[in-house]
Amino acid sequence: MILSGTHRILWAFLALWIMSIAAPTAFGQEMTRFELEERVQEEEDTTEVDWMNDTTGVDTIEYRAVDLVYDVDKSTFNLNNSAQLKYRTATLDADTIMFDQENSILAASGDPVLRETKNPSLSGMRLKYNMKSRIGEIYYATTYQDNQQLNGMEVRRLPDQRIQIARGDFSTCNDSTHQHFYFYGRRMVVKPKETITARPVVLNIADVPVAVLPMIVAPLKSGRKSGLLTPKFGGDQKQGYYMSNIGFYYAPNDYWDATVKGDIIEGDEARFERSTLTGEVRYKKRYVLDGNLSYTAYLEEFDLGNSGYDIRFTHNQNLTPDGKQTLSGSGSFVSSQSIRKDKALDAETILNQQANAQLTYSGKFGTNKSLTIKARQSHNLVTDMMEREIPDIQYRMSGQLFTFEVDEDEEAYEDGSFISYMEKFNYSFNNRFNYYTKRARDTVNAVDTTAEYVGYTGTYSLDYSGSLFDVINITPRASFTGYWTGTGWINPEDSLKYRKRYMSLDPEHDEYGQVAYNHNYSITADTKLYGIWVPEIGRFTGARHVLSPSVSYTYAPEIDTVKKFAPHPLLGQTPYQIEQKTVGFGLNNDFDIKYLKVVGHAADTTKGDTAKAVEDQYGTRRLLTTRHNVSYNFAADSLQFSDITSSFGFQILPDYLFTINTRHSVYHKFTDEPNKVQVPELTYWGYDFSKRFSWSGDFNGGLPSQMGKYEMLKWTFGFDYSYSFSSTRVARDLFQDRVTHSTGISASLQPTRNWEMTYSTRYNYNEGRFVTHSFTFNRTLHCWQLDFSWTPTGPAAGWSFSIYVRDLPDIKLNAGSTETN
Repeated sequence: MILSGTHRILWAFLALWIMSIAAPTAFGQEMTRFELEERVQEEEDTTEVDWMNDTTGVDTIEYRAVDLVYDVDKSTFNLNNSAQLKYRTATLDADTIMFDQENSILAASGDPVLRETKNPSLSGMRLKYNMKSRIGEIYYATTYQDNQQLNGMEVRRLPDQRIQIARGDFSTCNDSTHQHFYFYGRRMVVKPKETITARPVVLNIADVPVAVLPMIVAPLKSGRKSGLLTPKFGGDQKQGYYMSNIGFYYAPNDYWDATVKGDIIEGDEARFERSTLTGEVRYKKRYVLDGNLSYTAYLEEFDLGNSGYDIRFTHNQNLTPDGKQTLSGSGSFVSSQSIRKDKALDAETILNQQANAQLTYSGKFGTNKSLTIKARQSHNLVTDMMEREIPDIQYRMSGQLFTFEVDEDEEAYEDGSFISYMEKFNYSFNNRFNYYTKRARDTVNAVDTTAEYVGYTGTYSLDYSGSLFDVINITPRASFTGYWTGTGWINPEDSLKYRKRYMSLDPEHDEYGQVAYNHNYSITADTKLYGIWVPEIGRFTGARHVLSPSVSYTYAPEIDTVKKFAPHPLLGQTPYQIEQKTVGFGLNNDFDIKYLKVVGHAADTTKGDTAKAVEDQYGTRRLLTTRHNVSYNFAADSLQFSDITSSFGFQILPDYLFTINTRHSVYHKFTDEPNKVQVPELTYWGYDFSKRFSWSGDFNGGLPSQMGKYEMLKWTFGFDYSYSFSSTRVARDLFQDRVTHSTGISASLQPTRNWEMTYSTRYNYNEGRFVTHSFTFNRTLHCWQLDFSWTPTGPAAGWSFSIYVRDLPDIKLNAGSTETN
């Protein structure tokens, strides 16, 4: 607890440099100024200088007092009654300021206060400083800054800049009349900007000592510093007694750090079966890389040999300065299927039953080439199904087939020239190689079901982007696809139920897998037809209808089946091709309206130079959009027509388009003539609606504040609704419906200035119950904070209570009861 907060007292100690004010050679009258002699500066030093020991340059001392007494015999000056002394950026105020020239001693009494522009004020009862020995003392010192207070009965500064404090205390509570908590130490030694050593240290809450440490050594430098972590203690019904966050933090430089910590948890059976040991390494270099790696060992009764593990990592790296080649990844690995469910304590870890991991290299070359290499693993901890793709390699390139350079002093090629036609040829080349393994547990037969697949797919396409009469877009395209697989079928003539796969990639026996290919050719024509109506009726200023018809023709020759070819399941491989002569039709409709949002007006000349003219502002709204597609295959023996797919979108809200999807078939599957063309019959329809609404504001809290106004307290309310429906024909007059329906509510409220309440819930209409509830109450207790949360239902049902110091959250008291099983 103390380690994380004690460094904040550094600024208080630094204020004591004012006590080393250089001694003047003479004093003048009230508000008199005089110059100190100039010292010779042999060499300029640009490093930071402690000004109280700096003897370079010309300095001026200002002083004032109602009464000034100079004792010639004793060589002493006394400034009495509202005395003030100014030196550089520092000011010393006191009832009496005395300077002994012979002994070089400066003293102040009567509530002296030290002020400096870059340091907080420091007050006390008496101040004393020896110019020769450069040792200063201040008694009953107090200083404040940013809700932090330091008190010391005796503070002494040594010549080597170290500071000694006797019987001092520190607190972030800014209640000067009665601090709610503070740290008390009998002896403290501070090396400014470096370390603080104190012994012993007592944490007091409301003047009651609650914790004692024999000694602490804490860093005071800004930034990350190596040291011991702040341990946490507590207990509840589920975990029993626990000590957590026991460990060490190591930060050797600004680019990486490491943490090793342990949690000792008694458990509900007092067997310490849920204790953990965690190690984490973080690294970051701006614009180059960042990431972390953590390893958590779940110790079974402190037995490392019988422990499980959970490894997590993230990594992001720019391999080249331009960012075109990157390496990124994230994921986790576990030692067993049930490790998180059995050993983890927090709900987030327990609910995460996916141990997935992936690492990706991505590179861009030039303007049209890219290479991606992936390694991926997916592990479902519920079913224990594991899938791996190591590696998955994809290479893509595309662009103009022919490019012609034009010199700066030449004009661009005219439309209609041979070169302009050649520049409209485009190509694309996509390749993918994949090695895939899949493992699923066969608990019935207790056999290994691991399957391996290796394969390659490459597609080359060539197209031309042209137009007909500058109205119709024409796009002919030719595609060739080649497949290779490293697996084949044993007894390929058997049905899928009985034939078996085998690894046909075996160079030692002259087996190099199976090869297949297909190719197809198509041409597409599309255009847009516009209809505009401008009625100018009130604010309704126009309507537009955009009709986008398209027609395509695709030809694919018949290619015999490669019977031993066992397709790779992820590469879309087909070792055969059915003859295809397909004509496709598409029709899109878009209906938009235009309306006047703001009526413009001319400038008001009566307002002089401030007059401004306002122009008309228009808005558009899409009322309806539809999409329809169907095709006919002349080469098919039957069922030449494809299903008719349609979508209808309605703009029911300004920022939401409600869409209904349908599918019709001209073949009535559940009749006596399933191959006969008839009136289109609905086979599927569905829609989904999901929207969130939120409101926020404030209300009069009823308590007057400054300037005669009333204090305003905040509130928020959120509501989300989700409904998904689909219906599929499963018989002649029977549809099977699927519905998911839920509502979520969240709200927060400040009933008073210091209280805040939040609530969230979700109701599942399918189950007819609330599936989640969560209540949170927060209360500000001056320098403390109280948090209480309650989850009545769900996988992490229970409650938790904590009270902690707001500026030092490691100082806390926890209690709770959470069901994690």
